Amino acid sequence: MNWLLLLNALYFLFGSTMYVGTMWVLKWFLYPTWRSLSRDNVDMHFGIPTRAATKFFTVVVPIMFVSGAILVWTEWGSIRVIPAIICLLGIIALTVVGQGIIIPINIRIRGGDFKDDAELRQLLLRWMFLNDIRFYVSTLTWLSMVWLLVDRGRLLASYT
Repeated sequence: MNWLLLLNALYFLFGSTMYVGTMWVLKWFLYPTWRSLSRDNVDMHFGIPTRAATKFFTVVVPIMFVSGAILVWTEWGSIRVIPAIICLLGIIALTVVGQGIIIPINIRIRGGDFKDDAELRQLLLRWMFLNDIRFYVSTLTWLSMVWLLVDRGRLLASYT
């Protein structure tokens, strides 16, 4: 049973690491080039990567909800419940912003639902602003998961 709890914690660490890594790559490496996208190149530089990311996280994130709930349950009664709760709330917030606000913008951009390149740039700037929120929340979520694991000390022994 305890090795399952360890696998659960490692799964959440995997998901939060993928999430924060994606957000950091977006902010530091892709945003600068996306400010000059046009109708002619938006699908190659925006559409293909966002479709791939959506497909990947559609599988990973729902399992993270279960994993986060198990983290809270596992740590209940200890001080480590604080980072566990932050992890669970973090993945919920990331999903609300992503599914509720960002995905509709993705659909508009990928579908060419804008009148010209100026409107495309406005959509991309809004998209980047909203993803900045996910940048900070995913960083906090990942740091909380690392805090939880580091606080356990000897990782394998702490779950046995």
